[in-house]
Amino acid sequence: MPDGGGFPPGIGGKNLTVRELLDARGPALGLKIVSGHKYLNRKIRVSEVNRPGLALDGHLENYRAERIQIIGRGEHAFCVQEEHKKLLPSLARMFSRPDTPCVVITAGLASLPVLKTACNCARIPLLHTRMETSAFVGELTAFLEDQLAPVTQLHGVLVDVYGLGVLIQGGAGIGKSECALELVKRGHILVADDIVEIQRKRGDMLTGSCPAMLKHYMEVRGLGIIDVELLFGVGSVMDHTRIEMEVRLTKLTRADGCDRTGLENRTSEILGVKIPSLAIPVTPGRNLAVLIEVASLNQRLKAQGVFAAKEFNEKLIRRMKAAARH
Repeated sequence: MPDGGGFPPGIGGKNLTVRELLDARGPALGLKIVSGHKYLNRKIRVSEVNRPGLALDGHLENYRAERIQIIGRGEHAFCVQEEHKKLLPSLARMFSRPDTPCVVITAGLASLPVLKTACNCARIPLLHTRMETSAFVGELTAFLEDQLAPVTQLHGVLVDVYGLGVLIQGGAGIGKSECALELVKRGHILVADDIVEIQRKRGDMLTGSCPAMLKHYMEVRGLGIIDVELLFGVGSVMDHTRIEMEVRLTKLTRADGCDRTGLENRTSEILGVKIPSLAIPVTPGRNLAVLIEVASLNQRLKAQGVFAAKEFNEKLIRRMKAAARH
């Protein structure tokens, strides 16, 4: 993983071009093109940015060429004071790597001719903004993290239960949507039905949302397509939630075993992130919605260090040891 956190370059295969950055956030970030209109198709693959610092003086040991290069007040002052015949070769070495997306001069500072020359020679776009460096870097990084975060889609249902994002999965026709519908009737919140779009964000956090076409809709066998927002109100749906638990609905057969004590800490892996996973057998008469409610509350207790099954097991062992001594 790159220094300073974030995701390795290219994970999930996501990137965007400098042109797409300008189209999406150019006005909000106050970005204007100084030079390099022809090179706006260069790829941005990582969300972190880089302030060259020592690289301007020829020290490239820790220079991160794959990042957007930020020329703030400190870098600009160095470029103004340094002799052009010494600065230009340093810039040429910096920009010799083919993966530098663009260079941005911040804080409304003047665009230096030596910088324009180096960027043109390397076919790198040179941009300018009046935003102060810290504010610009914060806004840009937040946007890039959202755009470049790895994404996958899973078949299932996502419901926010007591503030906990629960991903319900299982085979076709097992009752995922019916279970989610019962949860919504009980006051919980639907995020996505049928297709869940999952994004891995900084800090190994998984966020689930619904594709735009399917938002607020649910397919229930026998009823067809229903609009959850119109039926139950705006408080019954939300755009996204953090996924903190998976519930897998299974058909129980005699050959299957199920966890009777809750001592097993099963996990499921999505985009390289492990989340707690619980298998609930589907049998006639079971109220799956209530079971998921209780599972959500129990998972909250586990996150706070309260593990009821483990505590009970330890008490039982102590009682058995005490009885054996007498």
